[in-house]
Amino acid sequence: MKTVVVCASKKYKKEVRQFCKRLEQIGVVVFEPSIQEPISEDAFFTSKHVTKMIFKGLTLEHFDWIRKADVCYIYNKDDYAGVGVTMEMAYASALGKPIYALSDKTGDPCRDALIDKIAKTPAKLAKLLGYKK
Repeated sequence: MKTVVVCASKKYKKEVRQFCKRLEQIGVVVFEPSIQEPISEDAFFTSKHVTKMIFKGLTLEHFDWIRKADVCYIYNKDDYAGVGVTMEMAYASALGKPIYALSDKTGDPCRDALIDKIAKTPAKLAKLLGYKK
């Protein structure tokens, strides 16, 4: 059975949480993005250095999950992928990870070209990952 890391915009946090929860109910091991309590891009913590380290830590944490997962899944609702998802797709591609997505469109043909397979539901993604349910 394969593991999956989900990459998504924080604007879809509710839908992403439901998608990940359904995958977990099927038995899939999911690395879920830390977007349930998003930090605003203009947040400030104690100092400029501390703020930078917090954002860097969040980015590197997700990169670590991409490295550990078998498959990278892009939750690109409304054919949207932002800057963070773009970096995550590039990292997954550089590591040779398969990239699956909700839609074959991301708003950019270069990103679109990185998508290997489409899975519009948790059940379809689980099936691609080798789960029977």
